[in-house]
This record gives sequence, structure tokens and C-alpha cells, in this order.
Amino acid sequence: MSSSRGPVSSKRAGEDAEAAVLEAVDGLAYVPDDETEHVDARVESLVEPSSTLPFVGICLLESETPVEIKSSIPRLASGQRGRFYLRREQHELLRDGGGSYLFAVYEPRPGREPVAMKIVPATIVDGAVTSWRSGGTDRPACAQVSWSRIFDPSEVEP
Repeated sequence: MSSSRGPVSSKRAGEDAEAAVLEAVDGLAYVPDDETEHVDARVESLVEPSSTLPFVGICLLESETPVEIKSSIPRLASGQRGRFYLRREQHELLRDGGGSYLFAVYEPRPGREPVAMKIVPATIVDGAVTSWRSGGTDRPACAQVSWSRIFDPSEVEP
């Protein structure tokens, strides 16, 4: 992704996507990092599935449910499908706390309107993770999950 000031970092792109999701999904409230680092949002009022926000494995999100927002672009520069990056410790805290992920795929351009979004409980995401990789001495273990393990390609690609 680029702008008139040059490329945007993946962290900044993720923050922009997170803000867009919070604006688009009624019932979610932002959770600042100084409150907890393992979730981006918490359910303020009941969130139900819709045509633009399908759910997998659950019928609704109740108040106080923790939600981690993960975003990806449809295609990398290499042509491969984009990936969601999960940190193991964060995932385990979300899973053990009864939380869910809100996965979003965005076009890599300003405005970052979602192409597709989906709510998936962290317990189900365990099945999408094929392996955890060591991040080394100064980085947490992580997994890369292609968006095609969460979404059907017809939901993302024209």
C-alpha cells in the first residue's frame, strides 16, 4: 500500500483496517493497548451475523466478548494470497478467554473498505493454524494463516 508519503507499514495498515472495522460493525468498542494487548475490541451490545458479517460456529457475540481484529490484503506482490499473522500467546489468551477473531480482507488502497469480513471463535481458528513458528529470542511465536483458510475464495475474489 502506498500514499503520497510513501509505503505504509503493515502495522499502520492494520491499525487503519481495525479503525474501519470498528466503524463498520455496530456493537464493538475499541480496547486500548494499555488496558489489554491481546484484544482490539470488546462487544458492547449484542452483535449478530449479517450478509456483510457472517459468523462461523456461533450464532451471536454477547456483551463483553473479547474480539481480536485481523486484516489482510487479497494478494501479495508475489501473487500469493494475503495472510493473517497470529501471535501464539495472544491467540491462547483469546481462546482461553472465550474470544473471537474478526477477520477482514481489504484492498491495499486508501480508505481500506472491506472486501469481506467474518467472525470466527478462537477455538475454531486452532484448526486453521498448521504450525507455530518461533519468533526468535526477541519476538513471539507466530503463525501465518492464508485468508483462504478462513474465507471461500468466492467471498474475496471476483
